[in-house]
Amino acid sequence: MDKMIFIYLHGFASSPSSNKARAFKERFEKIGRNLRVPDLEGDDFKHLTVSGQIKIVEKLIDRDPGSQYALIGSSMGGYLAALLAQIRPQIAGLYLMCPGFRFVERWRNKLFNSHLKSIPLSIPVFNYRYNKYMDLDVGIFDDALKWEKVSMNRNLPTRIVHGIHDDTVEIVESREFAKSHPWVQLKELESDHGLISHIDWIVEDCLVFFQRQRFLTF
Repeated sequence: MDKMIFIYLHGFASSPSSNKARAFKERFEKIGRNLRVPDLEGDDFKHLTVSGQIKIVEKLIDRDPGSQYALIGSSMGGYLAALLAQIRPQIAGLYLMCPGFRFVERWRNKLFNSHLKSIPLSIPVFNYRYNKYMDLDVGIFDDALKWEKVSMNRNLPTRIVHGIHDDTVEIVESREFAKSHPWVQLKELESDHGLISHIDWIVEDCLVFFQRQRFLTF
């Protein structure tokens, strides 16, 4: 069992086989380290919640009592990683890509800015795993409200990379977060929300960041 265990958290409506997840996993394998990539959908996308995703990661953490963890998160996975770091002292560091802070507010604005007269019980969301639109129960937003109250004030090594052309989670979210959390490093990239244009650089940057924290050697 490794003293430091690395976990990758994929984004909303994504999967463990996403381009970024595969790139990270392959690079970790090359340096002889395992990267755990849980499936956060839990086989039930329609009833996906923040709490449900967090429980999946907590079960993974509880498999190795006494270990420390470094989390890598993309989009919603980045938001989940930040939340988990507040409630799980085993988490020692974070590397976040376009983290989806203020999840509820951003989606509420998106719904009300559409021409819906009232919020339905479910909404169509494009799921990249299945390459099609799928229904998502709006209960995810009621659940997420509970997590909006979590204070993000735990001081631990955190690096954020964010594309300046991100139109899903605007870069101002990460700028404001880094501004109010002085221990957070923010790197702005000439890219969009997917960050695929910089994925090789990002993977190496992540490894260097964790190496500087003495979480790994390679």
